[in-house]
Amino acid sequence: MKNIHSVTDKALYDALNQKQITLNEIQDLFLERGTIICKKTPRKELARNYSRMTHDYYEHQKIATLLGGQTRTEKITCVRIETGIDKKGIIDAAEKLKKEITEQDDYCKIIVDGPRVLINIRYLSTDYGKSDFKQAINKEALIEIEPLDDGYSIRRPDNENLEDYEGLLLGHISAIQNEQTDDSNLDLKLNEISLSHNTSADVRTLFFDKLIRTLDGYELLDVTDAYVYHPKPETIEAEDGNTETGVHVSRASLKGEGVLKSDELSDLYDRGFYIWKIKWKVKENLADPDIFELEAQFGDPLNCT
Repeated sequence: MKNIHSVTDKALYDALNQKQITLNEIQDLFLERGTIICKKTPRKELARNYSRMTHDYYEHQKIATLLGGQTRTEKITCVRIETGIDKKGIIDAAEKLKKEITEQDDYCKIIVDGPRVLINIRYLSTDYGKSDFKQAINKEALIEIEPLDDGYSIRRPDNENLEDYEGLLLGHISAIQNEQTDDSNLDLKLNEISLSHNTSADVRTLFFDKLIRTLDGYELLDVTDAYVYHPKPETIEAEDGNTETGVHVSRASLKGEGVLKSDELSDLYDRGFYIWKIKWKVKENLADPDIFELEAQFGDPLNCT
């Protein structure tokens, strides 16, 4: 039942008046119903007539696609786990996840690509904060499990749906690990980057500075975006000593060229700000290099976790 989603006539009317949908595409929508329209007919009149008709799920999905709701590339996140289970154990965990996904009427396929195990998922993503035609979108995602010296890395798109699937997968891996070691109290070790133990603004900024400069095989070109954070102290005092009128700025962002060398960023450093998110460009150390734009951030800017 979760795949049932209907939009109102007004939402359909508003969608057809968007510039993302061309007049030729509106003409195709009418042609599918055996109706020929004149290109001189005003868009609003066409939208009004089409929205009065009855429509099915597939027509709604086509219009949602025309609006471009499915073209955005999502960020990728990665977690590393320390475990001694073999490849068969990973595949067994993936099979258990597949069973849970298919029980929700979503699609899941497991692909074994050499040492890697890939989990291809097609699911319905809902976001009721968006317009009607973008509230329910069919998405496709890939969970990549790759072996490391002491465990595995798991890569996935960074969204709530895949976070839930990853949690289920880690639970199955942990259960299989406990079965193989005959130790029900053995926890799965997750290797995550955290600077929560070090609250120094200089150290937290230095982490990102080293990150962007020490990528093997790549040369730093420029930093285009820097997001900085300044934790709120327990008591804020204004210049006159009144704690009620004190002002505190927690976040700031700088965009442009040579951001890392800017005087504005240096001033923020002097006031106790530190970087928690950064975007930068690199090029390959090759004769004919490609240029890449990369992004790194902490999910929690306060604790840097």
